[in-house]
Amino acid sequence: MTREYLSKNPKELFWSFWLLIPYLIWMYSIGIELNKKIPKYRELNKIILIGLIAYPIIYIPIGITLLISGSADMNTIMPYHYGAMLCMFLLMILTSITIIRFEKAEKLKQSNGIGLFFGIWYFIFGVWYIQPKLNEYIKRIK
Repeated sequence: MTREYLSKNPKELFWSFWLLIPYLIWMYSIGIELNKKIPKYRELNKIILIGLIAYPIIYIPIGITLLISGSADMNTIMPYHYGAMLCMFLLMILTSITIIRFEKAEKLKQSNGIGLFFGIWYFIFGVWYIQPKLNEYIKRIK
Protein backbone atom coordinates (compact mmCIF):
# COMPACT_ATOMS: atom_id res chain seq x y z
CA MET A 1 0.00 0.00 0.00
CA THR A 2 2.75 2.46 0.89
CA ARG A 3 4.55 2.11 -2.42
CA GLU A 4 1.33 2.65 -4.39
CA TYR A 5 0.54 5.72 -2.33
CA LEU A 6 3.92 7.30 -2.97
CA SER A 7 3.86 6.58 -6.68
CA LYS A 8 0.77 8.75 -7.27
CA ASN A 9 1.09 12.02 -9.07
CA PRO A 10 0.77 15.29 -7.10
CA LYS A 11 -2.63 16.17 -8.54
CA GLU A 12 -4.24 12.95 -7.25
CA LEU A 13 -2.80 13.47 -3.80
CA PHE A 14 -3.75 17.14 -3.74
CA TRP A 15 -7.43 16.36 -4.26
CA SER A 16 -7.50 13.45 -1.83
CA PHE A 17 -5.98 15.38 1.07
CA TRP A 18 -9.07 17.21 2.21
CA LEU A 19 -9.18 14.55 4.91
CA LEU A 20 -6.51 14.19 7.55
CA ILE A 21 -6.18 10.42 7.34
CA PRO A 22 -4.79 10.31 3.77
CA TYR A 23 -2.27 12.96 4.84
CA LEU A 24 -1.16 10.76 7.73
CA ILE A 25 -0.96 7.72 5.42
CA TRP A 26 1.25 9.77 3.08
CA MET A 27 3.66 10.61 5.90
CA TYR A 28 3.58 7.00 7.11
CA SER A 29 4.37 5.81 3.59
CA ILE A 30 7.37 8.14 3.38
CA GLY A 31 8.69 6.85 6.69
CA ILE A 32 8.23 3.18 5.84
CA GLU A 33 9.38 3.17 2.21
CA LEU A 34 12.39 5.46 2.47
CA ASN A 35 13.64 3.67 5.58
CA LYS A 36 14.31 0.62 3.42
CA LYS A 37 17.43 2.27 1.96
CA ILE A 38 18.64 4.09 5.06
CA PRO A 39 21.36 2.39 7.15
CA LYS A 40 19.94 0.56 10.18
CA TYR A 41 21.53 2.88 12.72
CA ARG A 42 19.91 5.94 11.06
CA GLU A 43 16.44 4.46 10.51
CA LEU A 44 13.28 6.00 11.90
CA ASN A 45 11.81 3.94 14.74
CA LYS A 46 8.62 2.36 13.35
CA ILE A 47 6.94 2.18 16.76
CA ILE A 48 7.35 5.93 17.24
CA LEU A 49 6.07 6.53 13.71
CA ILE A 50 2.97 4.41 14.28
CA GLY A 51 2.33 6.04 17.67
CA LEU A 52 2.57 9.55 16.23
CA ILE A 53 0.10 8.60 13.51
CA ALA A 54 -2.28 6.61 15.70
CA TYR A 55 -2.92 9.33 18.29
CA PRO A 56 -4.46 11.89 15.88
CA ILE A 57 -6.42 9.15 14.09
CA ILE A 58 -7.92 8.02 17.40
CA TYR A 59 -8.38 11.55 18.78
CA ILE A 60 -10.32 13.01 15.84
CA PRO A 61 -13.42 10.76 15.87
CA ILE A 62 -13.55 10.62 19.66
CA GLY A 63 -13.14 14.40 20.02
CA ILE A 64 -15.77 15.18 17.39
CA THR A 65 -18.19 12.67 18.92
CA LEU A 66 -17.76 14.14 22.41
CA LEU A 67 -18.24 17.69 21.12
CA ILE A 68 -21.32 16.88 19.06
CA SER A 69 -22.95 14.84 21.80
CA GLY A 70 -22.35 17.58 24.35
CA SER A 71 -20.52 15.22 26.70
CA ALA A 72 -17.47 17.48 26.71
CA ASP A 73 -16.68 21.08 25.92
CA MET A 74 -13.60 22.54 24.25
CA ASN A 75 -11.90 23.16 27.60
CA THR A 76 -12.02 19.45 28.34
CA ILE A 77 -10.80 18.40 24.89
CA MET A 78 -8.12 21.07 24.46
CA PRO A 79 -5.22 19.17 26.14
CA TYR A 80 -5.90 16.19 23.85
CA HIS A 81 -6.07 18.52 20.88
CA TYR A 82 -2.68 19.99 21.76
CA GLY A 83 -1.34 16.43 22.03
CA ALA A 84 -2.59 15.65 18.52
CA MET A 85 -1.04 18.87 17.21
CA LEU A 86 2.28 17.97 18.84
CA CYS A 87 2.15 14.51 17.25
CA MET A 88 1.52 16.07 13.83
CA PHE A 89 4.38 18.53 14.31
CA LEU A 90 6.81 15.77 15.33
CA LEU A 91 5.61 13.63 12.43
CA MET A 92 6.36 16.44 9.96
CA ILE A 93 9.85 16.83 11.42
CA LEU A 94 10.56 13.09 11.29
CA THR A 95 9.23 12.82 7.74
CA SER A 96 11.49 15.59 6.49
CA ILE A 97 14.47 14.06 8.33
CA THR A 98 13.73 10.69 6.72
CA ILE A 99 13.74 12.23 3.24
CA ILE A 100 17.07 13.95 3.94
CA ARG A 101 18.60 10.73 5.32
CA PHE A 102 17.45 8.82 2.22
CA GLU A 103 19.00 11.43 -0.07
CA LYS A 104 22.23 11.23 1.90
CA ALA A 105 22.29 7.41 1.81
CA GLU A 106 21.69 7.39 -1.96
CA LYS A 107 24.18 10.24 -2.51
CA LEU A 108 21.56 12.44 -4.15
CA LYS A 109 21.35 16.22 -4.16
CA GLN A 110 20.08 16.96 -0.69
CA SER A 111 16.95 18.97 -0.12
CA ASN A 112 16.75 21.89 2.25
CA GLY A 113 15.43 20.54 5.56
CA ILE A 114 13.38 23.62 6.40
CA GLY A 115 11.97 23.65 2.86
CA LEU A 116 10.85 20.04 3.21
CA PHE A 117 9.33 20.71 6.61
CA PHE A 118 7.27 23.64 5.35
CA GLY A 119 6.43 21.74 2.18
CA ILE A 120 4.95 18.98 4.32
CA TRP A 121 3.27 21.45 6.67
CA TYR A 122 1.68 23.49 3.88
CA PHE A 123 0.79 20.45 1.87
CA ILE A 124 -1.37 22.37 -0.63
CA PHE A 125 1.78 23.95 -2.04
CA GLY A 126 4.40 21.44 -0.94
CA VAL A 127 2.94 18.44 -2.72
CA TRP A 128 4.01 19.93 -6.07
CA TYR A 129 7.58 20.12 -4.78
CA ILE A 130 7.89 16.92 -2.75
CA GLN A 131 5.81 14.28 -4.55
CA PRO A 132 7.75 14.30 -7.87
CA LYS A 133 10.93 13.65 -5.85
CA LEU A 134 9.23 10.83 -3.98
CA ASN A 135 8.12 9.25 -7.25
CA GLU A 136 11.77 9.15 -8.37
CA TYR A 137 12.90 7.79 -5.02
CA ILE A 138 10.35 4.97 -5.11
CA LYS A 139 11.69 3.95 -8.53
CA ARG A 140 15.17 3.75 -6.96
CA ILE A 141 13.89 1.49 -4.17
CA LYS A 142 12.27 -1.05 -6.51
